[in-house]
Amino acid sequence: MALIRTKIVCTMGPACNSLEKIIELINVGMNVARLNFSHGTQEEHLRTINLLKEARCQLNLPLAIMLDTKGPEIRLGKIRDGQIFLTVGQKWRLVKKEVLGDESQVSIFPLNILDQLPVGTTILFDDGYIASRVIENSSEGVLVEINNSGMIRSSKGVNIPNTSLNLPAVTEKDIDDIRFGCSQDIDLIAASFVRSAEHVLEIKRLLADEKKTDILVIAKIENSEGVQNFDSIVQAADGIMIARGDLGVEVPLSHVPRLQKMMIRKSYLAGKPVVTATQMLESMINNPRPTRAETSDVANAIYDSTSAIMLSGETAIGRYPVETVNVMRSIVEEAEADFNYSTFFDQHAPLVYHDVPSAVTLATVKTAYSSSAKAIFAFTKAGTTARLLSRLRPKMPIIAMTAKEKIFHQLAFNWGVIPFLSEPCNSLDKSLKKISDFALGSQHVSYGDLVVITAGTPFGFSGTTNMMIVENIGDVLVRGHSGYGIRVHGNVVIVLAPQSKAPYAVKDQVLVIAKCDESYLSLMKEASAIILQNHINDFASEKYAKKIALSLGKPILLRADAACQILKEGQLVTLDPEKALVYKGVVLDQLLASGEFS
Repeated sequence: MALIRTKIVCTMGPACNSLEKIIELINVGMNVARLNFSHGTQEEHLRTINLLKEARCQLNLPLAIMLDTKGPEIRLGKIRDGQIFLTVGQKWRLVKKEVLGDESQVSIFPLNILDQLPVGTTILFDDGYIASRVIENSSEGVLVEINNSGMIRSSKGVNIPNTSLNLPAVTEKDIDDIRFGCSQDIDLIAASFVRSAEHVLEIKRLLADEKKTDILVIAKIENSEGVQNFDSIVQAADGIMIARGDLGVEVPLSHVPRLQKMMIRKSYLAGKPVVTATQMLESMINNPRPTRAETSDVANAIYDSTSAIMLSGETAIGRYPVETVNVMRSIVEEAEADFNYSTFFDQHAPLVYHDVPSAVTLATVKTAYSSSAKAIFAFTKAGTTARLLSRLRPKMPIIAMTAKEKIFHQLAFNWGVIPFLSEPCNSLDKSLKKISDFALGSQHVSYGDLVVITAGTPFGFSGTTNMMIVENIGDVLVRGHSGYGIRVHGNVVIVLAPQSKAPYAVKDQVLVIAKCDESYLSLMKEASAIILQNHINDFASEKYAKKIALSLGKPILLRADAACQILKEGQLVTLDPEKALVYKGVVLDQLLASGEFS
């Protein structure tokens, strides 16, 4: 499959609760598995978590597990027979005690919410599909008048737009669920109905109490207070989720596209990953193909530069969970292929950072573009280096090597990052060998490709990103300016003067010369390839050597920097004219495919 940079979040549910189905989802593109704790028991979620861990272990692939809290939701209580039909003009009482709901009354949770609803307040049920208005507030509860007919079911959500409510940041259920998630070592927490930065900090304090500060907190923005306090929330959180379902009920629907773009832009500027969620391919819950509008919605989120996109009911309860991920992946591929990441970087990346790690990663991406590097290699202990690179949205893949399994899985959530889990290495050279083997084997780079490497010194310490290196994949001995012909290997013969070697001495050898004219012709005819170490101003040598080599069908490398000094007489080398490089030893096509080199 083609590499995509935007990550795909899939919600777990009855449609994908088997090991086989989870493996299918991972293989077609799932990067993050979301567990919605608004539904199901901890025992049911534990079974899913164990299946997810088994699947990622079998495949040896990164997969982040996200716990999505129920949050301080407002919901209806149970209704007799599970549902009733409400008609326009009907009076319905919302009461402060637990009752079995019917056509006359229903419980609403939390029970104390009704004291905060004056006459005239708009109350919406079931994602806004049924609207009502408060016409009376008494000690028993509130009486509402139904504005439009519809079927309402037990435990459906309730929204009260444009109203500041005294709700807890974290409910007792959330605390219990988060502690459960900590015990299962989940990777991410999506905190529902975040209204302020303090709500995020409260969850982080709970994680600190559980000694699980390595779990990342994603703030879900799904109400007007969250929008109003977004600037402080994005600074406090480790990431943002734009939960368009409840958000589209809490604020006018016409505002949602503008708010989505605003939150993606501000998340990018803050360097935080952002997930665009809800109803992205919702028609595929029942249909094998999405609507044209849904396709455009997914693509436009990519053009806005979202970090990730999320599927909810499509994979949780849909008839086509695997097909939906496949469709989403294909839309992402097309949108990313059409996106000019270099221009985006030039227009949106900060001009300067004032801390060393950020400044080094900014320089790394700039260097990767200016040198036409094929990849960026990041050595990271806590994931910071990879995340700093990810926020700059480079076109080339970010291959992040870490020795921590937790970080390996968490980085599956970050835009453009390809995590690689490896045993810890105590030197940069050993680490570079390992990450190069991985990148070659996974076909993200080829032998001889230029890569930009970033890490920290002392090597292997967290939070010390302060080093950048530009390197070629493999044992590169000499770099040239340009080359012509096919790749060839042979032993080096260095000729500083044409009369110093007889033609037979260079037969089928790699001829290395510092200048070139007609006196070298007999030697060039016998050699298998030519390496010319000419000065940039020595146009005559370059022009003659190129002309003769092309006429003889001999591979040639021009302006080979310090070739006569670096290469040794009789040394076995491989000349790759296409990449303008000379490698140590023999480089074969089979070796390139296997990702092994010495």
